Amino acid sequence: MYVILTTRPGVFKTELTDGLTAVEAYDYMLFGKRKAQFVIAKIEGSPRITIVEDEPPHVVNRVPSKFLQKYESIGAAHQELLHLAKFSSTDASLVRIEDEAVGRVAAGLVSVTFISNAGKVALAPANSNLLRVSLREQGGSPFKCGGGVCGTCKCRIEVGLENTDEIKPKERKHLTPEDFENGYRMACQTFIRGDVSVSWQPRPRAAP
Repeated sequence: MYVILTTRPGVFKTELTDGLTAVEAYDYMLFGKRKAQFVIAKIEGSPRITIVEDEPPHVVNRVPSKFLQKYESIGAAHQELLHLAKFSSTDASLVRIEDEAVGRVAAGLVSVTFISNAGKVALAPANSNLLRVSLREQGGSPFKCGGGVCGTCKCRIEVGLENTDEIKPKERKHLTPEDFENGYRMACQTFIRGDVSVSWQPRPRAAP
């Protein structure tokens, strides 16, 4: 039997537990923005479904799986997802996540590609701070204060801008509306909800 697990970035995420194995994963896109992720999972036994709220204090709910709709095949579950996408809007679509990424998506991990650091790729939990990921994984993003005061950590989200959170007041002090339109953010103020690729201007070399 199979079930559909739903995650809404910025609201809640559904985690895999014993008795659930991810098989396929999809991004639900609405007007070009990712609004949800669906994971089709094989279910064995009667596990509880773990749902974690994204906002502090990150309340954890464990819901009995008996409340979930069961499907006899992956195809039946997929047809249900297609029905949901068509029912919601004519501009809604499902984008299948590559098979090799299904496991990390189901585990609530996102991928960060540091383009300006030879394309280095790091994994981090969803809703991680971009600068903190860079510091922890040696991504190389420039910074000085780390608190939104200096503006040094200005970077460009080349891919996945829709996977970042709302623009903060501190960013508006350093970046223009045109900057935001072109994908620029301050790494110290930006939290990522999905895969992103980021670049930045190299630091000028000090004069000899």
